[in-house]
Amino acid sequence: MELRRLHSGEPRHVAGYRLLGGLGDGGQGSVFLARDPSGTRVAVKMLHMRLLGNAKAERRFLRESAIAAGVAGFCTARVLDSGVVEGRPYIVSEFIDGPSLHDQVASGGALAGGELERLAVGTITALTAIHGAGIVHRDFKPSNILMGPDGPRVIDFGIAKGMDASTTSSSVVGTPGFMAPEQIAGESITAATDVFSWASTMGFAGTGEPLFGRDSIPAVMHRILNAEPDLDGVAEPLRSVLRACLAKEAGVRPTADDVLMRLLGRHAATAPMPPVAEPVPASTAPMPPVGTAPLPAVGTAPMPAVGAASSPGSGAASSPGSGAAPLPGGGTAPMPPVGTAPLPLVTDPPSYLTDDHEEPPGHDRAKRLAIAGIGTLLAAGLAIGLLWRGWAASGGDDTQPRTSATATFGVELGPAFGPAEGANITAMAIGYHRGTPVVAYADRKDNSINVWDARGGKRLGRLADPGEGPVLSLGLALVGGKQTVVWTGADGRLRRWEIGRPKQGAWHSGCASDAVMGLGTWRGHAVAVVGCPDGKVETIDLVTDDLVGDVQNVSTPVNAVAWHEGNGRPLIGTDDGVLGGGRRVIAEGRVSSLTTLGNDLAAVTSGTTTGLYDLSTGELVRSLATGGKAVGGTTAGGRRMIAAGAGGVSVWNADAGTRLGRLLGADAEVTSLAAGDGLLVAQSSGRLKAWSLTGGI
Repeated sequence: MELRRLHSGEPRHVAGYRLLGGLGDGGQGSVFLARDPSGTRVAVKMLHMRLLGNAKAERRFLRESAIAAGVAGFCTARVLDSGVVEGRPYIVSEFIDGPSLHDQVASGGALAGGELERLAVGTITALTAIHGAGIVHRDFKPSNILMGPDGPRVIDFGIAKGMDASTTSSSVVGTPGFMAPEQIAGESITAATDVFSWASTMGFAGTGEPLFGRDSIPAVMHRILNAEPDLDGVAEPLRSVLRACLAKEAGVRPTADDVLMRLLGRHAATAPMPPVAEPVPASTAPMPPVGTAPLPAVGTAPMPAVGAASSPGSGAASSPGSGAAPLPGGGTAPMPPVGTAPLPLVTDPPSYLTDDHEEPPGHDRAKRLAIAGIGTLLAAGLAIGLLWRGWAASGGDDTQPRTSATATFGVELGPAFGPAEGANITAMAIGYHRGTPVVAYADRKDNSINVWDARGGKRLGRLADPGEGPVLSLGLALVGGKQTVVWTGADGRLRRWEIGRPKQGAWHSGCASDAVMGLGTWRGHAVAVVGCPDGKVETIDLVTDDLVGDVQNVSTPVNAVAWHEGNGRPLIGTDDGVLGGGRRVIAEGRVSSLTTLGNDLAAVTSGTTTGLYDLSTGELVRSLATGGKAVGGTTAGGRRMIAAGAGGVSVWNADAGTRLGRLLGADAEVTSLAAGDGLLVAQSSGRLKAWSLTGGI
């Protein structure tokens, strides 16, 4: 394992994880080796800084953790945590100590015998589990298989999709050397697509070379569409299995279940594998001339109109070597000449993504190849442009956010959910648990704490006895790598409950009664600030249970508290303002809610107004007419936001003071609200509704 040193601008700690060095960098983000608070090694993936503010990139990044979390842990690197730190999304997963299949073959050569058979069985078992979870991976390739000490693991669900989602796209998604024909053609991508890519990957492992060559991307894609690879280096029975999986037509390929049964020497429960005709070696398939003619002048090589196809006999017949690509069922698609500029070689490159523009299914395969096949990709030199992360569509830079005339603010995570009729929510929080957005709330009616999946609308856990009296403050914190509900209540104690455990954990005495709480991080550990009616304020390290700093005492009851990570001290909200800022007191009047947005800004609600204060000077930056009821703050998409539940739910840009949008209508009476990790949840008419403020998950 090669571990690069951390660059000067890279973080050293992320949400309680200590970064040790870099493991690799990809198109979406960088992966770091880290240790959790217990000392266990984990992998932390963070979105590239250049992509912050790009709602689509952030949505795709966070969606990866949600998809991977739904896959059986034995076949992939298990997702442990995810979230947003200072506007930058991260995913924490199990660290697999082993090389990728690509690196292992590159350094040690092709696999054979039992080693290859074990790899084939292990990876097809993983693919069976992935498909069984309703997921299409869409980028199965050697660099996405880690050779762990306990067997191979399939990773990187960055472009995966659910099988129930539309996966017909006019763009090309995947890695060229391991794409299926339908991916190149822009057709519907299904589980059969993964089976083709799995067979290509196993062929690479068994021969030591990509099955469709290492030369230019257009040449490789032409072979995938028209030629059969040479599998002579792979022994039977695996060779015949791979040949069946590499059928050009998706509909005749075996399923992953079929393949597994065949490799185990059993009969599949479904139809037997179709017979496979003798292949035409890739080396003998006609290839378009490369580098023999200059690029055509702009406008001289017409491209077919999108959605149109030439009728039979409408073009001139082509002879072998004329640069025409044969289409299934007869006919050809013209292959324009390619200029002399060198094209990149295909070995095992990263995923090339373009924006997914959904398109109705039902297009005829021949038409799709004529439109989106290799001829069109080459025309006017656009092949590399279209493949390289949407370069042509984005003006050469897919890292810049795009706007739309129909863009809306905030994306609903799912249907309304939550408490039964008559519930009395006294405190609420929102965040992530195992990659899934979750809401935790305290119900005074039955004295319980509940955790719900905010997307699926299902209860994940319930704690029946959270303590004497109602819960007054509640939050979610990562404690020792585990998502934990932390709260205070009328009994004055600081309590915690690790989600999934049957009982709550150790408690801290805190106050004599009616404690309020705020959460933060300090030196990589989660901390809780506890404020008391008698003016006592203390900060507890939730990992070690030690006090952080000195106990403070103020001369007035404490109404709200927050953690100022910039100076490692609490902010204390009282009847007379806030203590602990740059000046002795900031704000005026009784403080009803208090939160920090980064190290330099505090949102203080007093009366019907929320003031934003510079923590270094204590000066008021701006005021927002939030109504003073149910106010929260979070960071999403690189923006700091304030949300308030007065007349629906309104959200403001904290730095600009502008209203970003309204998530519920003005006639909706909001009784409670919580924000965090780029998410927001509100209670209205007894039900809960959650949104992603980043743009969706």
